[in-house]
Amino acid sequence: MDRKTQALVEQYADSLSQVALEKGLVSEIQEELSTYLTVFKETQLSAYLSSLALAREDKVSLVRNLEEFSSHYLKNFFEVILLNERERLIEPIFQAVSDKLVQATREFPVTVTTTVPLTQEQKERILKLSHQKFEINAQDIIEDFDDSIIGGFVLKANNKIIDTSIRSQLQQLKNNLK
Repeated sequence: MDRKTQALVEQYADSLSQVALEKGLVSEIQEELSTYLTVFKETQLSAYLSSLALAREDKVSLVRNLEEFSSHYLKNFFEVILLNERERLIEPIFQAVSDKLVQATREFPVTVTTTVPLTQEQKERILKLSHQKFEINAQDIIEDFDDSIIGGFVLKANNKIIDTSIRSQLQQLKNNLK
């Protein structure tokens, strides 16, 4: 994406994220955006909206179909997008808005890598730990399983990592013995 396009994406993303923050609709907008981003990832919708082979009327029709299931604010947003013929930018704009809302609310998802599934009590302790160590309001835990860590866990949130895995401890021991 070139700089001009990136600037457009940022401008639209700033506008929608400001509306969500000002109106106190962050969780509702985030939920809608998450649904739409899933649709974009699981379908070729972004490619269709970017395609030069697809007629403008068809693109408008696709966006209008999305509008049917949207909140008032997203319907207005879609109308502005259609008015300015920026349909191809919907997915990157939604991703940018989602990122901005996560940054503004500091509600980052926490990824936990373990060798076995966590119990509910362990998940609650992980949420408390992430709040203390990462200074975030973690709501979601994304569990990832990796037998190569041998034991312990690896926490990731907001570009920070806490690695208490046996694998990393063995690696540190190996480096210290050199």
